[in-house]
Amino acid sequence: MFGQSPLRYTSPISLTYCVDPDWMPYEAIRVGKHVGLSADYIHLIGKYANIQFNLIETSSWDETLALLKSGDCQVASMLNPSPERESYLAFSKPFFNAENVFVTNSDIPFVAGYGSLQSKRLGLVRNYRHQEYVERYYPELNVTLVESESAGLLALSANEIDVLVGSMLSVARHIQKFGLNELKVSGLAKPHDLLSIGLIKSQTQHLERINTAIDLITESQHVDLFRRWNQMTVVDNTDYRFFYISGAALLLFIALMAWRNFYIVRFNRTLVVKNQLLEDLKVELVEKNTQLEFLSNRDALTSLYNRYFMVQRCEQEIARLNRFKENACLVLYDIDHFKQINDTHGHSLGDKILCELAQVVAREIRQIDIMARWGGEEFLILCPQTDLVAAKALSQRIQSALAKYSFDIIGKLTCSFGIAQYADNESFISWFDRADDAMYRGKKQGRNAIVTANSAPDIVE
Repeated sequence: MFGQSPLRYTSPISLTYCVDPDWMPYEAIRVGKHVGLSADYIHLIGKYANIQFNLIETSSWDETLALLKSGDCQVASMLNPSPERESYLAFSKPFFNAENVFVTNSDIPFVAGYGSLQSKRLGLVRNYRHQEYVERYYPELNVTLVESESAGLLALSANEIDVLVGSMLSVARHIQKFGLNELKVSGLAKPHDLLSIGLIKSQTQHLERINTAIDLITESQHVDLFRRWNQMTVVDNTDYRFFYISGAALLLFIALMAWRNFYIVRFNRTLVVKNQLLEDLKVELVEKNTQLEFLSNRDALTSLYNRYFMVQRCEQEIARLNRFKENACLVLYDIDHFKQINDTHGHSLGDKILCELAQVVAREIRQIDIMARWGGEEFLILCPQTDLVAAKALSQRIQSALAKYSFDIIGKLTCSFGIAQYADNESFISWFDRADDAMYRGKKQGRNAIVTANSAPDIVE
């Protein structure tokens, strides 16, 4: 499945690793064996980096984290970075991106974000990254901790909680597995998964070897693994021997009745299986339609929102601003000297730089902010409930993060920022043009600049 290894380190190493034992299709432990998406990635990375990964079996995610903190387990196969985890782990480059979603019963049609859940009972998986995120940024929410996503879905179905946060792939799998057809995806839950390998701090000397192996995984291999673990299969393990033996015994007493009952049972079971297959196809169709809806709003390269979605979202925000008279800002930023990067190193590296930049900036913006790739090397951030001072502080935070980050091959890069605050009754085109003019004034000032639009345009009634 994986082909020949394109890399062979001359010195093999051996590392112990732990997984989440109940997080399918990402990873799990079944009969003492590591299975799921991360098992295939560990196999690939181990082959490319000449690392022998040895599984330490755990019974819960809490036990996995405890072994990582104590150093008894050296590697976590697939997890998100977070401030608390970075105190005892170093993280590789992300090798798998995934959406997180809000799951609700049918009586909650849409969840716009954590800010809309003030009166709801929110379910979070214990010690998953979203627990740390909500405790830090939304401490006022009514949170119930569950032991796993499957336990959370069952609690949601039993009305013990109102909303559950989970990964889209595993949530869809569990909903189908348990037949929880009354549950549905009601919105995207930030932050989304940027899944990496975590190493305890005493093993960080192996991080470069693992990152090099991750870079060697081809796009087709990523796609093959996603397709393999994003498909659902119905397996019928029913043992029919009881019915055959019973039929044979009944045949001794009344052959006609026995055969009649046998065919009735067989027909009914076949009918149940066919109905279940139809339900499975229905669930899969809903899931695929949901994925298509997500993809239609996303930039294919960076996975950020695309220009079409951003224009719609800004128009909605303008309608709200004109009604409630609040502040909002647009932040438009552009990579300095990006053409030179493409001309010198090629468009493949340029595309990689755009993806890296999107990840760096995504870690700095707030949960209420919305970022999109506007086109080429230009990116646009919509900042609701934000004035010029706060928008400038956000831009400075991004600028500082870029100054600390080293990009592959080229090292450092800078961006020019243009900021415009919304003016009453202004059109989106006018609002965007003011941010665009401010950004190009920053370019003329020598780049790596943050420039705010001077004033609103005259409004012609």
